[in-house]
Amino acid sequence: MRRLVLTLVAAGALAAAAVSTAATTTTTPNVVHLGAPVSALKYDQKVVRAHAGRIKIVFLNRSALKHNVNVERGELELGKSATISRSTTTFFVTLKAGKYNFYCSVPGHEDAGMHGTLIVS
Repeated sequence: MRRLVLTLVAAGALAAAAVSTAATTTTTPNVVHLGAPVSALKYDQKVVRAHAGRIKIVFLNRSALKHNVNVERGELELGKSATISRSTTTFFVTLKAGKYNFYCSVPGHEDAGMHGTLIVS
């Protein structure tokens, strides 16, 4: 009887650990890091990659100029960060597999080259 109880307790602990691991894996977002240099109207990265689902985008702007990150597909805006200078900001976006554009929406910045591609697989 004691052996049966120990077996059931061990099986329950293993099942709980498996559920806990599965929950952590499915709720942990992908993380994409983007940065802007001290000078120049560009991002440090032109192409970034993530897995489909909830994506955490962390943007570090080292410049005194204000910048942000917007994510779009075609003309549909899907997410955006705060506009910041010499700071870091974070936002989340949920995306399916495909190619998306990211850009700075401060007037003139995208046209000057502050844009890139986010590839989601």
